[in-house]
Amino acid sequence: METTLVQLPEIAIIGMEGFCTPGHNAAPELWGRANARFDDVAPLGMREKDGSYVGFWGAMSDETMSFLPWTEGFTQGFYLAGLEVNRDARPPEGWTKWVMPARTYLVVDVCPERYGEIFHDVLENLLPERKLRLSGGVCDYTEPATGKSKLFFPVEPIQPGE
Repeated sequence: METTLVQLPEIAIIGMEGFCTPGHNAAPELWGRANARFDDVAPLGMREKDGSYVGFWGAMSDETMSFLPWTEGFTQGFYLAGLEVNRDARPPEGWTKWVMPARTYLVVDVCPERYGEIFHDVLENLLPERKLRLSGGVCDYTEPATGKSKLFFPVEPIQPGE
């Protein structure tokens, strides 16, 4: 599995927010709502020099909105389906804005058919092998220019003795 370690500044996202539980994954519904009303936020999206959007994020946070990992075996927490925007952008009515903290991320390519397998392989094998631990909510990312999907795992080094 090919990975990249990247340091990202704060990321501002405007999207549709919902809560996922072990029995209900709200993400598909949130993406449906966001896509149906995309014209509301399209002018706010950050763009590359070629005019394409910087990115679409499926951002995740724990129940306390501290941007920590989901609980209940990574099945429970808040999800925001949205578009990357400038920090000062204001969300239209009915939309929510999150500002994700600056972090180091382990980034892996993912496809829908292997999403769960890759997600768990990174958590259970790759992070321990690299002496890293998950430090926040994992994010889905789609690069509009290529259509590639990626998982962004916020990580930090495991300290000696942990």
